[in-house]
Amino acid sequence: ICFRHLTTDWFTRRRPALRHLPFILSAPVHGRMLVTAANALAQAEGIAPGMPVADARAILPGLEVLDDQAGLSARLLKNFARWFIRYTPIATMDPPDGILLDSTGCAHLWGGDKAYITVIIKRLGAFGYDAGAAMADTIGAAWAMARFAGEPSVIESGKHLQALLALPPEALGMETGMAEQL
Repeated sequence: ICFRHLTTDWFTRRRPALRHLPFILSAPVHGRMLVTAANALAQAEGIAPGMPVADARAILPGLEVLDDQAGLSARLLKNFARWFIRYTPIATMDPPDGILLDSTGCAHLWGGDKAYITVIIKRLGAFGYDAGAAMADTIGAAWAMARFAGEPSVIESGKHLQALLALPPEALGMETGMAEQL
């Protein structure tokens, strides 16, 4: 499971008016205020984490800027890992934005693999969280598909290569510079 906007979704749950506004979370880094997270509306305007807040405001003058909370992402993931026990006995955090589930012997209780992840994504969506999900024989393939496939995916055994070929180089989990070179 990958939470596309984990911390901004959390803020939106607490302040519903933010749902219709582009906003960012910011924190000081080496004397500069940097964007630590941006909601989907802000990202659609070209604002991204790591960008100086001044640049983000230049792109979008009416941008709402909120203070990030140190350790929020880790606390949220820890709570979600506990919450996922209802779907599997083994759930662990995959910082900074994911949860890994071992669904062995569980998916059939929900109607099969596709139904299993669909139920989870719908439930998270009802809570106000934008999440991606994937199931695969390997953690790496599931990680890549959950983050880059766009919709919940179930990769059949032996079909990893075909599924992963359609994804961008960033799906390999490598450093940004290396992915840009590819």
